[in-house]
Amino acid sequence: MSSILRATVDVEYLNKNPMEGLRLPLDKRARQPKPPITPEQFHNLVELVSEPYATMLSVSVWTGLRVSELIGLKWRCIHADSITIEERYSRGDWSVPKTQASAATIGVSPEVITRILCLKTLSVKVRAGRAMRTLSWSSQPAQTIWFFRVCKLADR
Repeated sequence: MSSILRATVDVEYLNKNPMEGLRLPLDKRARQPKPPITPEQFHNLVELVSEPYATMLSVSVWTGLRVSELIGLKWRCIHADSITIEERYSRGDWSVPKTQASAATIGVSPEVITRILCLKTLSVKVRAGRAMRTLSWSSQPAQTIWFFRVCKLADR
């Protein structure tokens, strides 16, 4: 709301932003504890999600990567026992990771690497005019792992 009113001042629909100087009362409600889930519950949750989203979810939880870092992963960044963060993709822009510490190689469990590599067996259907083309993950070595974000998943 504040940004909308700020824009109205910029285009001179208003003389002054009425939200300026507004202070909201402190939230005096007690904080509700967030119930943790067990690794087994998480595994069951991931089983309910379709691929490749299940792999994205799993990799993000077990590595702690930011969403932009996860989307920016490329096949060359996946090693036998680690993942290298070289780039991030956020709001249509490719750039360096958010912090210098984020641009690192992190060790991950073999299960995470195996799960990522299993994506190479998936394929996607891409609309090309009136026709549909099928692309496989393995045919996209230079692309990001998650190149499907602009494609529609095909049935396996």
